[in-house]
Amino acid sequence: MLHPDEIYLILRDKTLLLELKEQINDYHISYLSMINEQLSLIDNALKVCNSDSFTMSKG
Repeated sequence: MLHPDEIYLILRDKTLLLELKEQINDYHISYLSMINEQLSLIDNALKVCNSDSFTMSKG
């Protein structure tokens, strides 16, 4: 399970990546796949964290 500080950092990184994704222009389109991959990893980590916390609360 992630510590609240770690969750904060993950959400901050996600916000920064989403902002960067919006600012990418045609010259930097190759970065989109890397950004999307990082966003996917972040979403998966948050899903695992949510399911761990749900399991512990029901436990």
